[in-house]
Amino acid sequence: MSTPLPLRPSIEHNPQSESAFFLEDDGATAILETLACEKARKILTSLATKPATTSELADRVDTSLQNVQYHLTNLLEAELIDEVGTWYSAKGTEMTVYAPTSMRLELRLKSTDGYKSIEQTL
Repeated sequence: MSTPLPLRPSIEHNPQSESAFFLEDDGATAILETLACEKARKILTSLATKPATTSELADRVDTSLQNVQYHLTNLLEAELIDEVGTWYSAKGTEMTVYAPTSMRLELRLKSTDGYKSIEQTL
């Protein structure tokens, strides 16, 4: 018997190729504080490989669902990841799918006219 719910519809996600932020920017503090934690970096790195749900990330980085949810909240607030879709469990529960906003993250010490041409998303 087939299920009426699509368990894992394909995810259309096209992250930016590059995001740059400058230490003098307001958002830099949130980004650096978020990435100071090793688990947060592991979650972000895992998402760069393949989009995932909270429970999949918990398995991938070997931590609790609550810990993953905490770090996902921080990563979302720092605009390092996005919610890119919804998958469904076998019981029909909606599960948010997460992916990185960019595949390359640059930290720059100072903005200059030459750097202003690069799109800043963070």
